Amino acid sequence: MESNLIEISKDPLFNLIFNSVKDAILISDRNGIVLFVNHEYSRLTGVKQKDILGKYVGDVRKGARLPDALKTGRPLRGIRRKVDNIEYIADVHPIIINSVIIGGISVLHDITEIVSLSNRITSYSSKIKEFHKASHSLDDVIGISIPIEKIKKQIERISFSDASVMITGESGTGKELFSHAIHNASTRKEGSFVAVNCAAFSSQLFLSELFGYEEGAFTGAQKGGKIGLFEIANNGTLFLDEIGDMELDMQSKILRVLESHEFIKVGGTKPIKVDVRIISATNKDINQLIAGMKFRSDLFYRLNVVHFEIPPLRSHPEDIPCLINHYLKKFSRIFHRTLTIAPAAIEILSKYKFPGNVRELFNIIEFAANSCDNGQIEAEHLPIIKDRHGKASELSDLVKTSERELISKALNRYENSVKGKHMAARELGISIATLYNKIKQYGIIHQHKNR
Repeated sequence: MESNLIEISKDPLFNLIFNSVKDAILISDRNGIVLFVNHEYSRLTGVKQKDILGKYVGDVRKGARLPDALKTGRPLRGIRRKVDNIEYIADVHPIIINSVIIGGISVLHDITEIVSLSNRITSYSSKIKEFHKASHSLDDVIGISIPIEKIKKQIERISFSDASVMITGESGTGKELFSHAIHNASTRKEGSFVAVNCAAFSSQLFLSELFGYEEGAFTGAQKGGKIGLFEIANNGTLFLDEIGDMELDMQSKILRVLESHEFIKVGGTKPIKVDVRIISATNKDINQLIAGMKFRSDLFYRLNVVHFEIPPLRSHPEDIPCLINHYLKKFSRIFHRTLTIAPAAIEILSKYKFPGNVRELFNIIEFAANSCDNGQIEAEHLPIIKDRHGKASELSDLVKTSERELISKALNRYENSVKGKHMAARELGISIATLYNKIKQYGIIHQHKNR
């Protein structure tokens, strides 16, 4: 029987057939002596036919597993190998006729392109994950006030929980920053953090953004379809910002995903399982929306397992100085220069009510940082601020009252002399020329009595 195998391996038709297949093939006798290799085998392994035919496969191909199959009579599958830049999987089988092993066959499947594609997909997935990454942690939650410290401790307490979180608060209080901190403090911190603004899309567009779509799902759908945000957020966190603006039909679809942990792409039929934590945020009164039939109560209960109310900045003004300092450091790095702020400017900002909250303070510091010439932010560098009713008024009233008070106090601590004024200017963080100008501007009388 073995002699028949030798004869067959020499047959021209046999050679034609096996040289026309895409896989690499090696055939040996029962002792592992190579009888045949096709052209693809030589290309894949780099071994020429003349160098392997008639030789023991284990001598020419170090680590070959065909001898093991010949010895045990059992096939071996899925053996992964790499030669230079070519990767392949080998399957080896004994050739058995009438319970007798007469030879063996090794079939190699070139997986180089598959591996390359897999690597590209992995790289693409990593880039997607890097793009959808929470950029803030608890260290970025700036504040020493009791309300802020309380929230930070609560975030730490729920760090091992997967419960849904709802964050409420006025516009500009930093709800998204807190959502980042919650994600990065959780066990899902290595997963994606995907943020979506619920007010930015129509229902149909929102559906395709959240769930993705199959190719040809609708006119204009991109070739190959699109992965949805729920799928990108799998094993991570999906942040639904402005949840109070989500339309009712979308609310029901979100609820269904939260209940079943699966969804179907637009134009698709196959359910996709997901493991996603939901953090939502709104500046609206959800209870009022529920009463007005604009928000589903069952979705609210699903989303509001853990609740954070972010206080407006006016309720914790003691955090304003440290927020200012934090923003100055940030803009110092951006502008590549050291930025400072005069006490008078701090005094003014500390008295302001900030209807736009921390976002407004950030914008004020950014404006002032761009306006000051020597790196020192003075009161006059502060921009126009609007009150709650939208009435624009320059900071002149606050500037005049606060600056005059600060300068008067500083002057009165020192003697009425040139030296005393220099010391007062140093304390105020302004130049002596600026001090003299302010004294003249506000008509300040130096009341300290010389001794």
